[in-house]
Amino acid sequence: MTLDTELVPGTEVRVAQRGQITLPKAFRDAYAIREGDVLTVVDIGDALVLAVGRTGIDRIADELAAELAARGETLESMLDAVREARERYDTDPDPKPDPEPER
Repeated sequence: MTLDTELVPGTEVRVAQRGQITLPKAFRDAYAIREGDVLTVVDIGDALVLAVGRTGIDRIADELAAELAARGETLESMLDAVREARERYDTDPDPKPDPEPER
């Protein structure tokens, strides 16, 4: 899947009547999301994660946990990093993503 990097991270969408949001076309195209598809919303504390499909969230969580463990990370350290990044985006009018860590 290819996603326009200008959309990542921090693409904003506005909540409309009855809580509806419109996903930008680039996301719909990249993830092959069509009208009527089911998405799963997961509350991870101070953020929501939107996953394509009704199932698979447990598999995704397991894969994420395994990848984090292999890096010596914990879920809490990842959430701390997300919170820090969100604070930067909330205060910086022109945020730049952190560079990818060297592996």
